[in-house]
Amino acid sequence: MDLDDAYAVKTPEDSRKLYAAWAATYNETFIKANDYVYPRTLAQKFDEKISKTDVNKVLDIGCGTGAVGSYLANLRPNLSIDGFDISREMLAEAAALRRIDNSPVYNDLVEIDLTAELPTRAYDAMTSSGTFTHGHLGPQTLISLIQLVRINGWFVIGINAQHFELRGFAATLHGAHESGAISEVKLYEEQVYGPTSPHYGDTTQIAVFSRLK
Repeated sequence: MDLDDAYAVKTPEDSRKLYAAWAATYNETFIKANDYVYPRTLAQKFDEKISKTDVNKVLDIGCGTGAVGSYLANLRPNLSIDGFDISREMLAEAAALRRIDNSPVYNDLVEIDLTAELPTRAYDAMTSSGTFTHGHLGPQTLISLIQLVRINGWFVIGINAQHFELRGFAATLHGAHESGAISEVKLYEEQVYGPTSPHYGDTTQIAVFSRLK
């Protein structure tokens, strides 16, 4: 299993099958093997751009094996982090992660298809890396997720740079800003992989914005 398999995903059921088979080896065969720096970069951007005083509860969308949560927990040990993912096998890997004090990285982990009905919850901020891309979650799902964050709460969302314009993320976010739903989106283009990776040069747009209504 590799990046081509991930990009071949077309439906939620495809995602379940792929990540069920991949979960146990994902960290070794994908994150380490490909020098996948995306989760660390996104967590660092969150720590750099988001308030340290009024953000306590964070939702990690498509948390997978928990890479983003691990970095966030190290950068901000006081954060309460929940994770949503479609794969129970990936969530099982995330559940095993521990902080420096041996408490779980994630407070709650929820198996969920985010293209279906969403739970009623309120977070101070939302993060995501590697989920808003071809075959996974599209721009309309991203907009629907805004309701999970309180008004004036924050989003630090990685979106595959190749798909940002082509798949409608740019237009959809612009429309949400024009309607007054979100603040102006600040974009930061970053590398997804490190220089030792065969995929070095692939980039992400990290979108930072807040909910206004």
